[in-house]
Amino acid sequence: MKELNHIPKRKKCILISPPELDKSCPRGILSLGTFLESKGYPTAVIPLSYYLDFDAQYSSEKLRSVLGDIIRENDPIMIGVSCMTSDYRTSANILKICKELNETLVTVMGGIHPTFLDEDCIRLPAADIVVRGEGEWTLLELISALENEADLHKINGLTFKENGDSIRTPNRELGNLDELPPLDFGLLPHDFMEQSLVFGMLSRGCAFNCRFCADKRFWKKVRPFPVGHIIHEMETLSRTYNNPMTALEDNMVYIGSKRFSEMCMEIKTRKIPLGPGFYVMTRVDSIVDDQGLKDMEGTGIQYVLVGIESGSPNVLKMMNKKTTPEIIIAGCEKLREYNRNPTSIWILGHPGDNAEESERSLELLEHLLMRDLLHSAHFTYFIPWPGTLFFEEPEKHGIEILTKEWSTWGYREKDGKRRPLCQLKDFSADEMTKWYYKANKIITEYSAHPDWLVEAGLSLGTNRKN
Repeated sequence: MKELNHIPKRKKCILISPPELDKSCPRGILSLGTFLESKGYPTAVIPLSYYLDFDAQYSSEKLRSVLGDIIRENDPIMIGVSCMTSDYRTSANILKICKELNETLVTVMGGIHPTFLDEDCIRLPAADIVVRGEGEWTLLELISALENEADLHKINGLTFKENGDSIRTPNRELGNLDELPPLDFGLLPHDFMEQSLVFGMLSRGCAFNCRFCADKRFWKKVRPFPVGHIIHEMETLSRTYNNPMTALEDNMVYIGSKRFSEMCMEIKTRKIPLGPGFYVMTRVDSIVDDQGLKDMEGTGIQYVLVGIESGSPNVLKMMNKKTTPEIIIAGCEKLREYNRNPTSIWILGHPGDNAEESERSLELLEHLLMRDLLHSAHFTYFIPWPGTLFFEEPEKHGIEILTKEWSTWGYREKDGKRRPLCQLKDFSADEMTKWYYKANKIITEYSAHPDWLVEAGLSLGTNRKN
């Protein structure tokens, strides 16, 4: 078992990412930990995947042993877990074990899933507090209040228990990202950082409002980080850990913006190496500015990941994508014109989809691959994420949710297979599965890189998991 030797002194706050995050750097809780440390609150950031082998089905005893060591060596005031929908069960179990090990610990759950389902989460016997929304400033006030036994009612963004009742304070206003320091990768084990996948961000939020995505509701608006932050992170990863950054995965990278141009210029001027499969994630309809594509030349950015989602005009309209097959083709042509590699994500089974509409998607897919306008393609099933109207009003949209076993609500199954989590009135789960395999047959036949994400050692990233 790996030792907790990356924690140099006792910490008042312990922040944990569940082992399902695997090799990805836990950017969310690392930002929380970096901020708390900068404000004088010693914080440990624990990526459980470093201590537990997720794919090997770690035992509950081993999880208990790791958590026991963490608590014993730090004696914290508060222990928090970052929770996405697919790791909700694990997150709940982590808090349960922590309470069993030390019942005086204040246990906290935060993240996108608890933000939208806070009433469900706070009913967990082992959950004392839920942090809703952006966590840095809420956690700072929370740990100060716990240390000084102050009133939690005055802290916005909390749901907590009091005398058997659930108390919900007002939502917190978004913070000023200029107040956040660059990520302190030194809070994580050095050898973990030498191997992890690190996804950088130029901003939080998205200006668009795709109906299948809860990020607009979570982040409210687009707010930029200082460009110097991402450059500092890139240089640190390369020079200190010999592990170049994996990708830039904002909800949408605005190619052609002054900030993107400034970042590209700094990469070239400082000769910062990027990961071999480095990509930026954007929208296909944003690829209209030649300057942004010119700026990428010489940076090492070879791949552009776009959410095409569907080739059906009807489904694209239902998604509120504001794109068309013609716009998709034009965007891919522009990327190829500048020798970029367009990689793409598609969704099957979104409301409005059926066999006829899926056929249109596959026709567009085949057209793009045959003309070498796509480097690769990746299909997923539609998921009605918490925080979307599709989750809150499924019947209104003709959706039948087949399971709320949250561990299956992700883009990766432990057995390597993907299954629909819901079906539509005129598109059954069995039919979706048939079209899913048809799509992958086309990808295998026409794409020179059918398994690009796997080959590059990349996940779909934290923004695509919720």
